[in-house]
Amino acid sequence: MGRADRDTLGWVALALLAFGLLAWFLWPFLGNGARFPLGPDGPVYLWWARLAGLDGLSVVGARPGVPALALVLQGTLGLSVVQSLVALEVGLGVATGLAAAALVRRQAPIGGWVLAGVLAGTFAVHLASGYLANLAMVATFLAASALIDLGGRRAAIVAAVVFAAGGLAHPPFFLIGAVILLGAAALAWRGGRDSAVRIAGAVAGAGAVVGIGLLAVMPGPNGLDVDTSKDAFLRRAGLTAELRSAYLDRFVHRWTRYVQWVSVPLAVVGFAVARGPAGRILRSWLLVTGAGVAIALVTGWVPADRFITFGFAVPILAALGLVRVWLSFERRRALAVVVTGALVVAMLAGAGIAWNRQQPFLSEDEVDAVTIANGAIVGEVARGTPLAFLVNEPDATVSFLATRAGNVIRAGVPPDRIRDVVVVVPPAEGGGSTERVALEHLTRQDLENAEARAGRPATVFVLTPFDPVDRPPDARIIDPPVKDAFHIDPLEPSSAIGVVWASVAALLLFGVVGFGWATIGTCDRLAAAATAPAVGGAMLIAAAVALDALGVRIGTTAGALAASALAGLGGYLVRAILERRVRTGAAPEIEEQPAE
Repeated sequence: MGRADRDTLGWVALALLAFGLLAWFLWPFLGNGARFPLGPDGPVYLWWARLAGLDGLSVVGARPGVPALALVLQGTLGLSVVQSLVALEVGLGVATGLAAAALVRRQAPIGGWVLAGVLAGTFAVHLASGYLANLAMVATFLAASALIDLGGRRAAIVAAVVFAAGGLAHPPFFLIGAVILLGAAALAWRGGRDSAVRIAGAVAGAGAVVGIGLLAVMPGPNGLDVDTSKDAFLRRAGLTAELRSAYLDRFVHRWTRYVQWVSVPLAVVGFAVARGPAGRILRSWLLVTGAGVAIALVTGWVPADRFITFGFAVPILAALGLVRVWLSFERRRALAVVVTGALVVAMLAGAGIAWNRQQPFLSEDEVDAVTIANGAIVGEVARGTPLAFLVNEPDATVSFLATRAGNVIRAGVPPDRIRDVVVVVPPAEGGGSTERVALEHLTRQDLENAEARAGRPATVFVLTPFDPVDRPPDARIIDPPVKDAFHIDPLEPSSAIGVVWASVAALLLFGVVGFGWATIGTCDRLAAAATAPAVGGAMLIAAAVALDALGVRIGTTAGALAASALAGLGGYLVRAILERRVRTGAAPEIEEQPAE
């Protein structure tokens, strides 16, 4: 097969990979009828994006990346907040698989790097189910690593910005990514100091950009100091033993679906055969993942399963290990097909089952109840008055429902009333568990503090989807469905067609924006196309944060379009300038890294 034929086959394979991953990530929305973002953090990002659109990125504190990206998609593509976040779950999932394929493009034949994209992309369902900051971090980290592997200094500079954008989405995992890359630099020190210096330089540059970006979004309205998860509540209540027990229980019940038994042995095989900068990064990543899980289990400081869901070195190295298995059976093609096919199915099964079970953590009845309450809030309750929502259920702890209800209610009320929402858990008859009593105390304290700040008593609401128990006489009872209710500023679910349109449009936007930047550091157009969606998402985050720091509100159509134009046109302009300098002899040609 000639080079032209191989190139054509490579483009066809990349297109099929992208289409297959797109269909995979759309399944819960098309096959299972989901109409809101999936996962427990979906409602959090909904109210973060709505509040950031009103007050700026300062309100989300140290994680401005995903709300910024959601606002850019809203304004540029004309999407609702629900559509934009669904599009991020789908688009960033696809971008993760494509970037993984680019990372090992020089490690394996076409079938090998496509398989790496399939395994890494499907593994991303564990983050696409609501953990968007982690997913953005993974996608950008993989793309940055691929650029480091493919190119020289120019690619390393672009990689630093891409990696930094991931850090603006999730700073803690940026630090883990930095440890991984520095480990790869240490592995490269003996064999190639230029490579080690380039990787370390990219980490240092990315760290500087993250620091500047986080400082830039600090001026402005403060964020809300509220519990967005049960873990956050347990931490605030000082229930350390309960928090560690929850971490351990989560790990015991979920770890087998995260990393199937067959993946780890194959990853060990891949560990031995991976080479070059990409191989060093993957080996360092695998070691950091193992160490992170062990430290988390021993100390209980963080959930061990977070390291597992970030451990994409396992499926990528498993793909390289599977290529070695295929080659060992090469003379017996039928047996090779059966063995490798069975192993692939085994590795996909856990992710497939987990993804098929994913549901939004808010229902249409719950959203309707909040929307109906908006009529009373907007029409009758003075702005600044605390809005106390009672949350209760027969469960002994009620902590998960309380934090989830707070997120759903904040996502559903008008953006200018989000700060007024207070969740209150009434006392249980006959007492309750330690966790329940702590929650009752903290929420009562939250209400008292809110009333003291406002200088007036709260207006009390009971939404029956969140409290089927209490009916205090002074509360406004909302029991949907309510006929002829006047819906104010409703949080509308997306249609199936709306999900498809938003996801495809977002993926195309990411790709178009990112391709110019991705081609700055490498001559490999196929690899650049594979990294382009992740690179494009990163550059949109960087542009949005920069414009927000300059006073441009990304929550407006003009601000979102400005961010898209700055990110998209900037890459092609920089590339054109560099190509002109190369033609005139003022700059060297692109420095492509040799395959090892």
